[in-house]
Amino acid sequence: MADKADKKKKDEKPEKKETQQEDTKTGVLTWVIMVVIIGVLTGSGFVIGNIFADSSAPETAEPLATQDAQEEEESVSEDLDLPVSDDTWYYNDLESVVVNPDEPGATRFVRVGLILEISSSLSEEKAQKLIESKKPPLINWLNLYFKSLTLDEMEDDRDIRRILSQICDAFNEILFPDSRPLIKKTLIREFNIQ
Repeated sequence: MADKADKKKKDEKPEKKETQQEDTKTGVLTWVIMVVIIGVLTGSGFVIGNIFADSSAPETAEPLATQDAQEEEESVSEDLDLPVSDDTWYYNDLESVVVNPDEPGATRFVRVGLILEISSSLSEEKAQKLIESKKPPLINWLNLYFKSLTLDEMEDDRDIRRILSQICDAFNEILFPDSRPLIKKTLIREFNIQ
């Protein structure tokens, strides 16, 4: 009987070793599968992110680069006493407006400051007097306009360009109702959403 008991013990030991080896293989295989899945998901997330990435970011860099190049060109022209084509000038004294956008339940606000690019056919002195006299309707229009927008409508560069174009049109209508528009562009001095 002792021989039978010893044989059983010997037979059980190899089974335990086989079971342990299978458990180890299963554990390693589980980890390998998890690493592969994580790698595939990470790679696909990167690829999908690049496919659906908003292409408007490079567009914003171009106007800034162009504006910097123009400023540098003007600076170089002044240093060399070359004539600079001055068909515009800038009005920078328009007060910033602070408005709560049309967001139900949100306590966020938008602060907007603008610079007006005005045609040189209107002298700075006359334009400053005109803008000062019409400043209340201009500020009122800006407040009402931004109050009617949602944060989603002020989200990307395309929206901001549309907003600036609409502001320019409205300001020209308020300042020059019976003549040709003399504000060429509205530029952003400050635009903060908080």
